[in-house]
Amino acid sequence: TDIDCTYCRKLHSQIDDYMAKGIEINYLLYPRNGPTSQSWVKAENVWCADDRNEALTLAKADQGFETHSCDSSMVGKHYAMGRDIGLTGTPAIVLSDGTLVSGYLPPEPLAERLAVLETLSVAKN
Repeated sequence: TDIDCTYCRKLHSQIDDYMAKGIEINYLLYPRNGPTSQSWVKAENVWCADDRNEALTLAKADQGFETHSCDSSMVGKHYAMGRDIGLTGTPAIVLSDGTLVSGYLPPEPLAERLAVLETLSVAKN
């Protein structure tokens, strides 16, 4: 997720709807404009907040939150992982089998796509 990405914000605002469909989302911070961007600074500030979940929600709403100095090198590691798997934009969802779902999908269409992918995976086995 990129804190400043419009569709990442939309996805995040619907997190309860995804979870209601049984979709678990674990975030990696991926400031898509790289280490010199304002999004990178925001991601580091989220990483260094005591409550990262709350800080991420507030940051995506352009609201302030408390943060402090810490080792924020994990943002760089998240970014490197995204680059390694070929991310070119956000949001991006990487499934446990490595399948990449690029772009925003509302909860219902994502649940449908996941069901199709699961059916295909079972059929292969």
